[in-house]
Amino acid sequence: MSAIIKQLFETFQIVPSDLLEYPVISYFQYRNNGYLEDFLLNDSLIQEYLPFYKKNPRKIFTLKNSNDREILWKDTVKRGLFHESIGSVYTPYQPISNEVFNDSKFDPLKQIIIHKYRKKKSKPLKTAFLFIHGYAESHFIFHEQFYFRLIFNQFKSDIFALELPYHHHRVPYDSPFSGAYFINGNPIRMFEAFNQSIIEIQFLIKYLKKEYDRVILFGVSLGGHLVALSSQVLSGIDCIAALASPFLFGLASKTKIVPIANNYIQQYKEQGLSSGYKILYPTNIKSFYPFTTNENTVIIGGLYDRIVPFNRVYKLARLLDKQLYRYPGGHLTLLAWFRPLIKQINAQFNS
Repeated sequence: MSAIIKQLFETFQIVPSDLLEYPVISYFQYRNNGYLEDFLLNDSLIQEYLPFYKKNPRKIFTLKNSNDREILWKDTVKRGLFHESIGSVYTPYQPISNEVFNDSKFDPLKQIIIHKYRKKKSKPLKTAFLFIHGYAESHFIFHEQFYFRLIFNQFKSDIFALELPYHHHRVPYDSPFSGAYFINGNPIRMFEAFNQSIIEIQFLIKYLKKEYDRVILFGVSLGGHLVALSSQVLSGIDCIAALASPFLFGLASKTKIVPIANNYIQQYKEQGLSSGYKILYPTNIKSFYPFTTNENTVIIGGLYDRIVPFNRVYKLARLLDKQLYRYPGGHLTLLAWFRPLIKQINAQFNS
C-alpha cells in the first residue's frame, strides 16, 4: 500500500502536505463564496481614494495620532503554560471615508483587542513578541498550545496576539465567518482593513516599547503580509513575515482562493467601476520602493505552499533583499518545521 501511495505522489506531483492543503482550500473556497451586505461603491466614493494611487503609502499607513492611550486589561486567567489577559483600547485609526463605520454592525472594529500571554511565575522579561494571525482565523487556542510555547522557549518573551479587524471578537454581527469582510472584494473596505491593521500594529509597537527593550513582530499569511508592510513604516524592531505575498489581493483574485472577491470584481466591471481597484495600490509592497526595511527582517516560505505559492514568497524576499528561510512543507504545515526555523532566525538576530 505504501508503494502505491508513493507512486501516486510521484505521478501527480503530490506531496504529503497536499493531503491537508487541497481539502482545506476547497472548503475555504466554499465558505468564501457569495456576497456580503456592504455600502455600495460609486464614482464619488472612489474619487476620495484615488488621490493615493501611485503615491508613497507611508503617508497613509503611518500613525499620526501621538496621544497616549492606555490598554485596559481584563482579569488574568490560567491557560496551560501561560497566564492570559485580554486587553482593549479605542483604536487610533481614522478611515478616509465615514462610510466604513456608518453601519452600527461595524462598531466592534473601533476597539483594539489584544491578548497577552505571560508564563506562570516568570521573572520580568525584556522581550515582547507581537503575533499577527492569518486570514479567517477565529481564536488563539491552537497557537497557545503550539506556536506560543515554542516562541517562549526560544525567545524568552512575553507574547502578545492582535485580533485583526473583522476577526475574532471584532466581527460584524452578520459576518458568515471570521475575517469575511477583510478580503471581500470591496476595495474601500479592504484598503481600510489594511490601513487599520497597520495603524494598530504601530500603536501596539509603540506601547510595547515603553516596557520592553526588544520587540519582535511576527505574522503568518495575511499577518505576514501586514508585517512586511509594517516593516516599511516602523524602525527599531525585528520583523518575521511568514507565507506572505507582495500583493495579497492580486494573489487572492488570481488563484480564486476568495471567490467572494472575484464576484465583486465581475460586478464592478459590469457597472464600469473596475478602476476602483486602483485604491488597493498602497497594499502592494512594490509601492513602498525604495524600501526601508529594518535590518533584522526575514521571510519564511513553504516550498509546497498551495495558498501562497513559494515563488510569491521568494519574490517578496528578493524585493526587500532579505534572508529567506524555506521549509519542505505547505501553507498549513509550518508548525512541523517551526522549532528549527525560529531557532535559526533568533541566532541570526543575535549574531
